[in-house]
Amino acid sequence: MVGVKVTIEGGELTAAITKDAVTDLRLAEGSPVVALIKSTEIALATA
Repeated sequence: MVGVKVTIEGGELTAAITKDAVTDLRLAEGSPVVALIKSTEIALATA
């Protein structure tokens, strides 16, 4: 697993994806991405 951070206006999204997904998507620092969010659970922490 790999932690991926996506900078968005007003904050940051963090996702856990597999190393294979990083390779398949050819992700590198600064790569443009589209974040699709599908979840049945949300964990919150203080800022």
